[in-house]
Amino acid sequence: MKITTLIALATLFASSSVAAIGSPPGNPALGKQRFEATPPGGQSCASCHLKSGAGAIDDSTPLLAGQPADFLAMTLRQYRSGERVNVLMNAQVGPDGTNPLTDADIDNISAYLASQRSILHVYQPERRR
Repeated sequence: MKITTLIALATLFASSSVAAIGSPPGNPALGKQRFEATPPGGQSCASCHLKSGAGAIDDSTPLLAGQPADFLAMTLRQYRSGERVNVLMNAQVGPDGTNPLTDADIDNISAYLASQRSILHVYQPERRR
């Protein structure tokens, strides 16, 4: 096969797979608002995960910024249903929680966090002293 044919085929397959994936559902602007909003009697997501989504430097809350939207959405739905257990997260986002999330909230928050620049930090326990 000629090199130009190979390049053309590679370009075709690359563009078709990107188009098939598409952009994740959700509105990042609405997700940012919901992520930072403090509901009555609850806490905002940003109060623990920081407005940037970077999480805590001591690893007490995970880095969310730049994570894939589908992973974030799946994880939030698992916390909401109780399938994934974390006492604080289940108490916040569960159906009877202080900050319950709808499917639209989850899609929007996931889209917002996925659009953020990931900030890599390395936990250094000796710095906590």
